[in-house]
Amino acid sequence: MSSNTPYYNAAEGPAILDQGNAEWKRGTKQGAKCQDLIWGILFYVQLGVIGILTAKYAPIMTVELAETYATSNYNQGRRLEEQNEQNNAFEVNVGQIWFLVGTSALISGLLSTFAMTLMSKCAQVLIKMALFFNIFVTAGVTIVALVAGGSSSVVLLCGVSFVFALYYAYVVWNRVAFAASNLVTATTAVQANLGLTFLAYSSLILSMLWSVWWAVAFVSTNYVLGNCNPDGTCEEELNGFIVFLLLVSYFWTAQVIKNVVHVTVAGTVGTWWFAPYEASGCCSQAVRDSYTRSMTTSFGSISLGSLLVSLVSATREMLYAMREQNNSLLLCLADCLLGCIESLLEYFNSWAFVYVGLYNYSFIEAGSNVMTLFKSRGWSAIVADILVDTVLLMVSLAVGILTGLSLALLASFANWSQEMRGVALIAGTVVGFIFCTTMFSLISSGVNAVIVCYAEAPAEFQENHPHLAQQMLGAWKQAYPNEFQY
Repeated sequence: MSSNTPYYNAAEGPAILDQGNAEWKRGTKQGAKCQDLIWGILFYVQLGVIGILTAKYAPIMTVELAETYATSNYNQGRRLEEQNEQNNAFEVNVGQIWFLVGTSALISGLLSTFAMTLMSKCAQVLIKMALFFNIFVTAGVTIVALVAGGSSSVVLLCGVSFVFALYYAYVVWNRVAFAASNLVTATTAVQANLGLTFLAYSSLILSMLWSVWWAVAFVSTNYVLGNCNPDGTCEEELNGFIVFLLLVSYFWTAQVIKNVVHVTVAGTVGTWWFAPYEASGCCSQAVRDSYTRSMTTSFGSISLGSLLVSLVSATREMLYAMREQNNSLLLCLADCLLGCIESLLEYFNSWAFVYVGLYNYSFIEAGSNVMTLFKSRGWSAIVADILVDTVLLMVSLAVGILTGLSLALLASFANWSQEMRGVALIAGTVVGFIFCTTMFSLISSGVNAVIVCYAEAPAEFQENHPHLAQQMLGAWKQAYPNEFQY
């Protein structure tokens, strides 16, 4: 089978669930066709605009600030104040900071790898623990609200959350095996292609670099066009539409970086599903080909879906700024509504991009397939996705805390100051959590791909991964005993 077309129209496997009135249409590979090309071009155009703004305005701002700061009498009092603050603050060694970051990354990487193995062995136990974790957290928050004498509305909201957590655990309890089988399958696929972790961490670094670049472009543009002074006062306000476009640029690029990884994982899992011999190595052919498709033929679809979310995110930021100046009930309701739309769009995209990664569909075609998936599978796909994400969050928190404690212990052995031990604890926890969630985002993406692939091709799964297929089959029997066709 060609590596460029790992998915094919094999005969349909035996029906597993009664899909009701939903018309199931199996996906077909679209070939090396650039989908939604105009949106990919538009994305690079906006990056070029950000580059032009940076090149044009950043040097002007830098020169003015440098000249003003170099003036002998400028802000001398402020500089003396800053010097006093530095003298009173505890000393932080740059080498210690790098040690903290590097060691945190190493420890969290090892713990995350161990956690992935643990999840593949004890998936059901961890999912049940996650359900109890939700119950205990909501119960704890409710108790704290009562003891602290919070307002009745806050206590009521916490109580409702606790009741909902109990009810949710009761409703989905018989779906745990189904979610666990998806988690185990996705984890196995990711472990077989660990080169994906390099892509995930690279995207994290790229997102940080993009944030710095965009911040320089935004601040310098606002400084020059707003006729600002080095003390921060501006004679004019930057045009609101320009601010909106700059915000769209930031969120759009951030979304694209994240979704490129998501689509790459979907393509890799798809290859592992249909042609496992091409997806069984750290930097397997599946990883390379999937990433290439994400950056070429599927990039336009990624750009279009990401743009929709970025437009809503940018609008929310504008509303937030308006609420800071003059908050009102109408603005609050609008912000809440946009927040819901933003969450729904992001969730919809997470499924649509699976079809983009698997079959190179256009974004609209992928969205149509998502609706068919939900009609045929009902809430099962959503429940499995939510349960798995809850487990990943719980384990990520545990990895972050363990990383922080490990760093604090090392700082104690090294006889660091009390303040630096606190810094080690906090920095280790934050860095550990970020690195772990970055790695586990691969599993979350993999779970979505597994659910789609099993709906599309259960027979191929049985042929290529019989042991995992038997687990999945048993999970379906347990979750849907009445609908399952023996």
